[in-house]
Amino acid sequence: MDSTQIVFLLLPKMHLQDVAGPAQVFFEASELGKHSFRVKFATTGQSVCSAQGLGLSTGVHIHDLSLRPGDLVCIPGFDFASFQAGMLDAAIDAYRDWVWEQKRKGVFVASICSGAMALGQMGLLDHVECTSHWKCIPFMKTYFPKCKVLDNRLYVFDKGIFTSAGMTSGIDMSLALVERWRNPLLAAKVAQEMVINVRRNETTEQKNIFLDFKNHFNADVYKAQEMLSNHLEASFTLSDLARRMNLSVRHLSRLFKDHTGETIQVYREKVRIEHGEQLLLHTEMSVKEIAVQCGFGNPRQFSRIWLKAKGKTPGQFRKEI
Repeated sequence: MDSTQIVFLLLPKMHLQDVAGPAQVFFEASELGKHSFRVKFATTGQSVCSAQGLGLSTGVHIHDLSLRPGDLVCIPGFDFASFQAGMLDAAIDAYRDWVWEQKRKGVFVASICSGAMALGQMGLLDHVECTSHWKCIPFMKTYFPKCKVLDNRLYVFDKGIFTSAGMTSGIDMSLALVERWRNPLLAAKVAQEMVINVRRNETTEQKNIFLDFKNHFNADVYKAQEMLSNHLEASFTLSDLARRMNLSVRHLSRLFKDHTGETIQVYREKVRIEHGEQLLLHTEMSVKEIAVQCGFGNPRQFSRIWLKAKGKTPGQFRKEI
């Protein structure tokens, strides 16, 4: 099998994570999969400085590349404020014609995070389903109205163009491409090598319960959330939680509600449902086993709460995956 070339275009103010994470996925896939990928970094001849201050100047010039159908060109994310200020316009324009040329000859095109802004500005996302970092989506809908922007998606594949949401979702998308272009076993081996314990699929929301209710600065509530997330078992009671934190149940309950907008019980159920979804997606465990793992007293309780939250039973959810 010929190697697939994976080319990352280096732009000013790009985020290092958006390059390093996906590049590492394809590097590991090549190491574990008989050198089936070749990772390259390309420029228009100019050195660039990342948003984090690291200068990069070792890329291959784009016109020295010879890409074939099935290869991939990827634009990593960059500082959104700099893009909005027009500071990246010249760099994006310098890549525009070359990227279009690659797309026309069958090379796949991808973006990580805010990199979708560059594809949008190039006109490559017109009439294409796509996504980006949640902070960028309102901008895309306003300034690139021909794009079919999808909310709450980690990554989207459409018409030979792959777009992903914020930062680490580029790793999820890259693993999905390894699985699509090679096989699920190689993708699993890469995830294991990179110590990625749970792979997220494309329909996973960009925000989730483990993050949504931590947007506060109260150390006690944060500690309580961590304990709840780490103790899903049914025997771990509210009294146990308050005792471990040296707080009264009443004070802890009021503190939690004030800072998260949720009661402890509601938050706990959402954490359990989130964990259950990951187990349904990524394991062969039965619904009964998952109910126990998530801390529900019995499968009927799990199914009842899941049905209320998702509008379908756990079994129906798994069949539709």
